[in-house]
Amino acid sequence: MFNNAGTEGSPTARICEFDYGDFKKTFDVHVYGAFLAAKHVARVMVPTRMGSILFTASLTAVTASDAPHTYVAAKHAVVGLARNLGVELGQHGIRVNSISPFLVPTALSREGFGGVDDEMI
Repeated sequence: MFNNAGTEGSPTARICEFDYGDFKKTFDVHVYGAFLAAKHVARVMVPTRMGSILFTASLTAVTASDAPHTYVAAKHAVVGLARNLGVELGQHGIRVNSISPFLVPTALSREGFGGVDDEMI
């Protein structure tokens, strides 16, 4: 299973402008969505003792950046979820990994790099 669900959330990276609704939406999509997808696919994979689960995380989960705090925290959670599920589900022959791409051309990445077009990315 490839879990690639995500949302950009608010481009505001400042803690003083934090919005709980945005935080919850970002975590619901990135973390809770990934958790539920893994839960349901594991129910099929565990009895067959085979399968692979792959989550899209982000380089922001392993490096410091000026990305929005909600996005960074959610991607950290996805990496942690993948690691923990790997321990549990690996005992059943199921591989669990996350990939952390650097930059995908989105409205958020374009705004963060100011004036950078898709070809430059």
